[in-house]
Amino acid sequence: MATETKTEVDQLLEDILAKGRKEAVPEEETDLDKLSRKSPPSRGLCRRCGENKPINRLMLCYPCWVKTNLEEKGWREGLPHPEGCDCCIGGHGSKSEGN
Repeated sequence: MATETKTEVDQLLEDILAKGRKEAVPEEETDLDKLSRKSPPSRGLCRRCGENKPINRLMLCYPCWVKTNLEEKGWREGLPHPEGCDCCIGGHGSKSEGN
């Protein structure tokens, strides 16, 4: 008749398994206010024209950003900008044009 005696290894194994059965303690939620906020680049090379200018989050300078938005609406280089463009770059027909 074999008698089962618990060795230290068996006891350690039982302890490890018992810890695993305990309910998992929920981790503390991270406070979003304490996380570091990385600001987007303010100057750099524009993806479109390649010049070192102030850029936005899309990595485009303002004139290139305006052109990209206008091209999505069907505008092409050399055409006057549409009426509701309100951009600060040239390309709008002057009001005295056609007089």
